[in-house]
Amino acid sequence: MKYSKVALTILCSTLMTACASLEATVAPTQEYKSILDSRSSALQQLGTVTVCCSSISELRYQPLAAEQKKVIAIDGSSPAFNFPEGKSYYAAFKLPTNSGDLKITVAGLIDKTLFNPTVLMLDSQFKPTRTISSDIITYKPARMLDGDRVEGVFTIDRSYVGNPNNETYMVIYTTQATLSQTTQAMSPSKMMAKSLSVQDYGAKDPLIPHSAWGVVSIDVEDMSSTKLGDNFYKPVYQEAIDANTPIVDPAPNKLVVPAATATTAAVATRAAAPAPAKPVPAMLSETEAFYQSQIEKAVKAGDIDKAMQLVNEAERAGSTKAKQVFVDAVKRSQK
Repeated sequence: MKYSKVALTILCSTLMTACASLEATVAPTQEYKSILDSRSSALQQLGTVTVCCSSISELRYQPLAAEQKKVIAIDGSSPAFNFPEGKSYYAAFKLPTNSGDLKITVAGLIDKTLFNPTVLMLDSQFKPTRTISSDIITYKPARMLDGDRVEGVFTIDRSYVGNPNNETYMVIYTTQATLSQTTQAMSPSKMMAKSLSVQDYGAKDPLIPHSAWGVVSIDVEDMSSTKLGDNFYKPVYQEAIDANTPIVDPAPNKLVVPAATATTAAVATRAAAPAPAKPVPAMLSETEAFYQSQIEKAVKAGDIDKAMQLVNEAERAGSTKAKQVFVDAVKRSQK
């Protein structure tokens, strides 16, 4: 009997801790209940709202500082614009320019509804460079003090040859198509069971409807200020932009975002790196063989980021074959 009381005490303590954790995860959305519970009003007002501007360059861009975290409420008081995917309320930012490479995290917070974000990146001349959407921004279950959300992490490279126009502006909006969709979240009972490592017999995972209003969190990190300094890996872009593609559609209030090229061509483009500024000694054949083996192994495992990092590292050390080995390995993996 004594053993049962001890076990019960431990279980109750664990459950209380887990419940407290779950309550903490939804806390960030409490302040915005009226926005997150008003899907019908949001859709109705979106249909009648007047757009703010006739071109992307006229949007209201807020300055965004490095090492800054902020939560943005997008609702009926926010400006709207006709994006290629339809009219949407938006939040627009000018990125810090006097910084190192930036790591940016964008998340749409989940409560009863979700503003499912799409991120449009623009260069200093307001020309689109890439669109970051559902391939990068995906569902993340609540963890610690972070509640349920859809989240994407990407970088702004201030030096890499693949970013000649230096991305300067960022626009967060949602698409017309996603407004009729839902995101499946993890049920509280399943979250509880997972934290306790027990079987879940609770409710089904809820489907969260998307809304024209919502709450978005933004976290900007200057990667040059990290402990690794300039030795961190710099991911390249998801899309290759055709410089000859027209940006502005003849129809008023419409913006045309260039599409990505074929996968193989895009991956090959990402692998390209600028030639070293100073000549380096030729790499030893044994070292060359080691890098080739590691690059091929990473591609075979599907870890393209690691393979590209190895290519850059090998070329800095004097390799003349790493890039071709990478391209050949990618082509073989796609057969």
